[in-house]
Amino acid sequence: MNKLDELTEKLEADLSWRKKEVSNLVLLVNADNEHIIIKASILLIYSHWEGYVKNACKLYLSYVSNKKINLNDLSLNFEAIQLKGQIQSVQDSCETLTMANEILLLESIYSVKPKIFQLASSVNDDKDKSVINTKDNLKMKVFSSFLKIVGINERPCITSRKKYIDAKLLNNRNKIAHGNKVDGDEEDFDIDTDELKLIKDFVFTIMETLKDDLVYYSENELFLDRHRKKALAYNELSNTKLQDIFKKELGILDA
Repeated sequence: MNKLDELTEKLEADLSWRKKEVSNLVLLVNADNEHIIIKASILLIYSHWEGYVKNACKLYLSYVSNKKINLNDLSLNFEAIQLKGQIQSVQDSCETLTMANEILLLESIYSVKPKIFQLASSVNDDKDKSVINTKDNLKMKVFSSFLKIVGINERPCITSRKKYIDAKLLNNRNKIAHGNKVDGDEEDFDIDTDELKLIKDFVFTIMETLKDDLVYYSENELFLDRHRKKALAYNELSNTKLQDIFKKELGILDA
């Protein structure tokens, strides 16, 4: 996959069905089933949060990889990805005496020969965790690290509201998923229907923004090092727009 329209289509299609599935579940809430639907929705929202972020980042990295661009022409995050794989090979073979992987790593670092950025095809496997690893716990710190991996700066307006991911979504998801009894009147589970809708809108707004960012980066080739200033300018603009959405449309202030 090295065509922009194919990448865009995949990113949009993957987000669309997730939005529809969660919205359909939330619409089932009524006075009799409110608590059980809220619990089920928290589980589903988290599942799509982790699944989409992971898939979107992998699709973007694969898109860049398939373009077979020299590492010297790409932003530094791609060289870091390439080195990470080689460093892992060194760690995996630390008990052998051949030093083969260590030598390959040093040759890669000091070589002046052009090197192509290329990911292993296994990266696209759902279970592959070599580059994108949520650790089944996609909290805000991990999400911010993913932005750095794909070459996008973290968004201050998102990290300043991390409680909506770490506390409202992730912590409550863990309580439910681990089989704990969670009653609607518990102080540490105070999510009502309105709060659930706010969490849903917040999470999917971030996912929508990630999709838009990756498409814009691809369309304008902001993965190239020579476009570093353009990328920084776009990141600031994207953060400002997202901040306005959080404050004006969702009414979510900084934590």
